Amino acid sequence: MEQEKLQKQNVGNAGEYYVASRLSAMNFTATITLGRAEKYDIIAISPKGRVVKISVKTTQRDNAKDFPLSNKDEKGASDDFFYIFVILNKFVKEPDFWVIPSKVVNLIVSGSHRKFLNRGNKDNSIRLLPIKLTKGAKLLFPEDWEKEVSKYHKNLNQLL
Repeated sequence: MEQEKLQKQNVGNAGEYYVASRLSAMNFTATITLGRAEKYDIIAISPKGRVVKISVKTTQRDNAKDFPLSNKDEKGASDDFFYIFVILNKFVKEPDFWVIPSKVVNLIVSGSHRKFLNRGNKDNSIRLLPIKLTKGAKLLFPEDWEKEVSKYHKNLNQLL
């Protein structure tokens, strides 16, 4: 039986609950903000007492190559703020996820948008963060981005 398409809000919720469950399994205390914190979806305390703020971006597409962000994701970086990008893989296999510090996301997103504008494109609020570079994206992102992004794959330990 083919699975019904999930509503966008439910896809987002599934990603947040998945991340919170993974953190809980690592002995974090994790709280989903349920929309009460504008930029953060999860506030967590590591077993060592470190507080981290997390923004979760989720897709159920198993062939996703990038995640949509906005111009707001070009700023607001801090050492305790992370993005976790989740591909649910249509729930037929274990989700994939990338834990990327906000400072890295802000730099990559703002740098690629600057290149986008320098190529004569019209400004807009949409930004993309690729997990896999497509032919067109290779012109906007650092050459070593795919190698760089691979070190964040399923790397929850950096939150400790």
